[in-house]
This record gives sequence, structure tokens and C-alpha cells, in this order.
Amino acid sequence: MAKKMDERREYRRKRRIRNQILAYLTLIVLLILLIVGGFQGVKRLVGQLHREETQEAQTGAEESVQPPAEGGTISTPDPVEDFTETPTEAPEGSDSDPAMQALLEGMTIEQKVDGLFVVSPEALTNVDRATRAGDGTRSALDEHAVGGILYTSENVTDAAQFKEMISTTKDMYRELYSRPVLTFVREEGAYNTIAGSRTGVEAVSSAAELGGSGNRENAAEAFKTIGTYLAEYGIDVDLAPAAAVKTAENAWLKDRCFSDDADIAASMTGAAIEGMAETGVISCLTSFPGEGGLEADVEKGAGATQKSMDELRDCEFVPFREGIEAGVPMVMVSAMQAPAAGVEVPCMLSETMVSQELREGLGFAGVIITAPLEQIPSSAGIDMGAAAKMALLAGADMITVLKHDDYDAARTAILEAVNSGEISEERLEESLIRIYSMELDRN
Repeated sequence: MAKKMDERREYRRKRRIRNQILAYLTLIVLLILLIVGGFQGVKRLVGQLHREETQEAQTGAEESVQPPAEGGTISTPDPVEDFTETPTEAPEGSDSDPAMQALLEGMTIEQKVDGLFVVSPEALTNVDRATRAGDGTRSALDEHAVGGILYTSENVTDAAQFKEMISTTKDMYRELYSRPVLTFVREEGAYNTIAGSRTGVEAVSSAAELGGSGNRENAAEAFKTIGTYLAEYGIDVDLAPAAAVKTAENAWLKDRCFSDDADIAASMTGAAIEGMAETGVISCLTSFPGEGGLEADVEKGAGATQKSMDELRDCEFVPFREGIEAGVPMVMVSAMQAPAAGVEVPCMLSETMVSQELREGLGFAGVIITAPLEQIPSSAGIDMGAAAKMALLAGADMITVLKHDDYDAARTAILEAVNSGEISEERLEESLIRIYSMELDRN
């Protein structure tokens, strides 16, 4: 096995040297295209270069195989899983895309680490409540090239203000890095960042109402409507729909669940994904492995399911399976605990749940994002730095943090782990390739 891995590494090393000149030339073209033509031009360039590389590989080179990532283990409070670095497979063909490789090679280690984080504007700028993007935002972005910014209703005072805030932030980021930053909200019929009296946007029907109608087209139209106005505001990702089966009578998600029937919930989930996809806004299923059976509020650091893994697969996993088959680009993993399923840590920190069940078992090849680290219950005894490393080692691609000090602790821990060799730079790049490929694919 070690010999095979060495052979793969040697092949990749030789391939990278051969493409070095082309990569640097491509970087120049990439930067020009980003400034003049935006990401549409980049996408066309990537496609052309990929076809040329594929032809070259077919005529003389053996097929490139992504080797497993390297890394060590970290200590976590008992009882825990064995958190060795999880080998994750990068999107097919990404290793041979000169434009993607040039982009990654042009980033510092710090920028690669920052690119894995989704933060609130408050966590980024260290203010109590952010409602505009000014010099403080530019300075913070210049220091931290975060991968995404998550906005809540606290950032909204009116429609014009919020649109300007989003637009200014995205312009600043593109000027600094010549690539986009992803903007996130959570927008559902029963949970909204934008819809409401502050903006005049009317909320669509709740998930429970959509599911109760028995017509999946209603779900498709509702989420098409959501995606349409999110796009007008400059939002890239909606943390919705909630792929939850309401198995608890007093479920904390309430009418955010489509149904108490797994098949109906699955059908509505798939329809919602299809409707959102028509608008170009990225949908993100929340929150794996399914929170519809919990009565305690997970967002307040509580909640554990007593279902076994087989029970979860037979019920809670069903809407996620449907959503993945419908092509959802992103899935959020919950901070809930699942001791009866053999998961003794929050699910989003579990290699079993993230890599084995979601990535391998359900065949999800897209971007996996954590719920906010702040949702980890204090009883777990895991600090922000350890949690961030555990999430990445478990197989997550993006890490959500809502508070400035927590972001600093999480970022510092991962950066130190990379510099020490505990987490490989290649592991960071695997996640970044998924994130950037998702952004390119929607254009």
C-alpha cells in the first residue's frame, strides 16, 4: 500500500512539473478573465483546458488517481472516535485542471485555511451588529480571505441597506482576491432572513403547509420563489430546505419539517432542490442526519437522538438521499449527538457520520459544511480549536463560526495543525476544489 501511494505521489510530482509553465501562463489568463469577463470566462477556460489535458492523458499518460491524504491524530475528550485525517476524493478531473491548480498555488497557507470558513459578519469584523460594509469590512477581508459570510435578520434594516451591504462586501472581496466570496442566509417559509416587514418580501408557505398539500410542485414553486429574490439580493447559498422527518410530536423544528412521513418529506425535499436550482442559488440541506426527532433546540447547544444507525438510515436519511439524487450541491451536518448510533461526539465532528455515512453511504460528492461550532454542547468538553480540527479530519469541507473569538481560535488551531504536518496542505486543497468547483458549476 505504501509503495502504491509513493508511486502515485511520484506521478503527481512529475505531472505538476510538466504543467508548471502552463499553470503560470494560465494564472495570468485567469486573472485577466476574472477582471474583464467574470467567472463565465473562467468556466469556459477551465473546460477547454480540461479537454486538452484529457486528450493528452489518453495518448500518453496513465490515469491520474487522487492519493489518500496524509495526517496524524488529535487528542479529544473521552469517549471519542479515532480522528485520523480522512482521505476524501476530490472532484473528478480537478487534479489535471491547470486553472484550478494555478488558483490554489497562488494562495498562501493562511488563505487556504481561511477559505474553509463561513463566518458571520460580526465574527469577521468583531462588532456587535453589522449592518453595512465599510473600511472595517475591507480591512477584515484583507486579513482573512474567508470562504463565505453568513447573514441573519440582525444584519437587515431594510431592503436597500441589505442589498448594498452584500454588493459592497462582494465587490471588496473580488478586488482583493479576484474571485468571489460566497454569501449565505437561512431562508425558508417558516424561518427567514430577508422575508418580513423590514424588506417587504412576503414569506412563502411553511414546509409543513407545502408537505400537507400533497403536491410536490408547490414545494418546487415555493423554493423557486425564494431563490429568485435571494438572487436579487446577491445571496449565493440558502441553508435550506430542512430535510427533516417530524418523528417527535413536539419537534423543535415545528413547521419547518415537511412531514412526519419519510417518503413525503423526501419528495418535497427533492422538489425544493429542483426549484431552487432553476434560480442559480445554491441550496444546502440541513441538517444531517436529521433533526425532526429532537425536542430540544439544537441551535442552543442541546439535542441527542436515541435512534440506532439502522433506524436513522430507514427514516431520517431518506430525505437526504432524495436531495442528493436531485443534485443538491451542499449538505450541513448537525451538532446533535447520536449515542445509540455509536457516535459519541457531535455528528459534525464524527468521521463515522460525515465520511462513512454521508460521503460514502449516501454517495454525496458535494460540499459538506458544519453547523455553527457554537452549537456544540458545553457538556461535550470540546473547545473551538479542537472542534475545528475534528470537523476537518472527519471530512467536512467548510466550518461555520459565528463569534469573533471562536473564529480566531478555530482558525489558529487549523493553521498550527497544517504547519506542524498534523493536517496536510493537500487536505485543505481537496475541500477548496469542491468549494470552487461548486461555484463554477452554478454559472
